[in-house]
Amino acid sequence: MVSVAKDKATKLAPFGVDDALERFFALSLDLHVVASADGYFKLVSDSVTDMLGWSVAEFQAQPFIDFVHPDDHAATLAEVERQMKSGEKVLYFENRYRHKDGSWHVLAWKSIPSDNLMYATARDVTVLKQHERDIVDAKNIAETAQRELESFSYSVAHDLRSPLRSIDGFSQALLEDCAGQLSDAGKRFLGLIRESAQHMAALIDDILKLSRVTRSELAFEVVDVSATARAVCDRLRQSNLARRVEVTVADGLAAYGDMRLLTVVLENLLGNAWKYSSKRPHARIELGATTCDGEVEYFVRDNGAGFDAAYAGKLFGVFERLHTAAEFEGTGVGLATVLRIVQRHGGRVRAEGAVDAGATFYFTLPDRRRST
Repeated sequence: MVSVAKDKATKLAPFGVDDALERFFALSLDLHVVASADGYFKLVSDSVTDMLGWSVAEFQAQPFIDFVHPDDHAATLAEVERQMKSGEKVLYFENRYRHKDGSWHVLAWKSIPSDNLMYATARDVTVLKQHERDIVDAKNIAETAQRELESFSYSVAHDLRSPLRSIDGFSQALLEDCAGQLSDAGKRFLGLIRESAQHMAALIDDILKLSRVTRSELAFEVVDVSATARAVCDRLRQSNLARRVEVTVADGLAAYGDMRLLTVVLENLLGNAWKYSSKRPHARIELGATTCDGEVEYFVRDNGAGFDAAYAGKLFGVFERLHTAAEFEGTGVGLATVLRIVQRHGGRVRAEGAVDAGATFYFTLPDRRRST
């Protein structure tokens, strides 16, 4: 320790400690000031010229409050008085100072009072504050556009349901009441009309579900993922008692999130696994968890039809399907819903698979309690 101190002293010796401090004070990019109780700057670093356009002499010629934005006068004077009385150092205080060209710059101050003087440094954060405002404005614009789009989709979907019900209902009435007057081709055409109307109604229902997922408030709690998954699988079995599916759900899986929405995630992922493994004589579905880069990744795996990995990016788009309706029924909204829910929880979704070799869907659910 002694040798280090001697080395430092030797290095400073050619121009002295006072010279080093004076040079630091002159060359610093931040503003350094010493102010007295009379409200004037007694000592000001040269950086005031680069930061605010004034010369050092001009900056010292007026009370410092004259440079402060009128709306910030009261807060600035109160802060100075408080510090002088309490002797407390301040690590962050903002106010606006007038540039010589008439513009206003936001300065972020650090200060400490001593011997009836205030020693302070300031950094110009004007650009940073503008960037923050731009980000907030962009976020507000995006949120407004999103709300308008959701409202539009919701309204359109509701308005479409009534005519679709009429199309389906009247087509059914024709088939039932006028069957004797219809040819086989006519009956087939009406059947196709009903199927199309019902498919459109299913699309609308899924759009409404997706809209509700996006708009609903999140109610965070500890969710028993294992128990929820088993309940979903039980419902899937009840929907098709003839199927025999080997389902494995890992024990002890839990997450922190919205119970209702996480149930929707599992319903969609397990439902997809159930559907796309339907042509396998020995269908297998697994729900488990692994660790990737220190983060828990939940997964749903099946040995079903799989998908071409080159098109994995399309899986989570609305109405995007990699299999035809003739192969597997569906609207192509389920995975988009999964993505929205997981993203709202701050997590990520990804998929792995190969054609005719099954698929695995991974998702993360960060525990927000750890970041608070």
